[in-house]
Amino acid sequence: MTATSFFGLLGCGLLCLALVATALRLDRFSVRVRQAVAVIAVVALFVPVGGLPLAAYLRGVTGDLSVPTLALAASACVSRITGRSLFAPRECSALLGLVAAAALFLYPFALGFTPFDPYALGYASIAFTTALLLATLAAWRAGLNLIVFVVVAAAAACLGGVYESRNLWDYLIDPLVAFYALIRLGAGAVGRTFPRRQS
Repeated sequence: MTATSFFGLLGCGLLCLALVATALRLDRFSVRVRQAVAVIAVVALFVPVGGLPLAAYLRGVTGDLSVPTLALAASACVSRITGRSLFAPRECSALLGLVAAAALFLYPFALGFTPFDPYALGYASIAFTTALLLATLAAWRAGLNLIVFVVVAAAAACLGGVYESRNLWDYLIDPLVAFYALIRLGAGAVGRTFPRRQS
């Protein structure tokens, strides 16, 4: 197994664990039960089935996951298993907003509807790097440390060749987290526009 496959497999395993912990609502149970279920889930995810661990089958569908996906998955795991929040809700909301904006900028243009291809900016574009640096400094100034961590981790992973891709976009966003961010923000906007009536 290559290093890139190893990191990709770990990322998919983390996402699977987050889905299991959220689906089972582990925070309802005692700490020992949470820990036991987490250990069982991790073992089940990485035990070979048909020659491959279960996490590898997910990776075959999703590909390598971006840093925001991993950060949100880690946050869900910690919250459900330990009962503590890894990141403040304000920081998670800000990250989702940034991911949604990036998705609306990247995917429609990348589909070829216009001559402009923003995906090409991920290959060491000075303009893109500068814009990302300014956004990171603004997030740091606003106290949004999760965004700072995500951008720095994504840049470091890209420079280190953690995945096979050498495009920075693949470390900053993927379809899963883009879809999740758009759904969450859309649902929040609908909830604010049409608040439920108080009984």
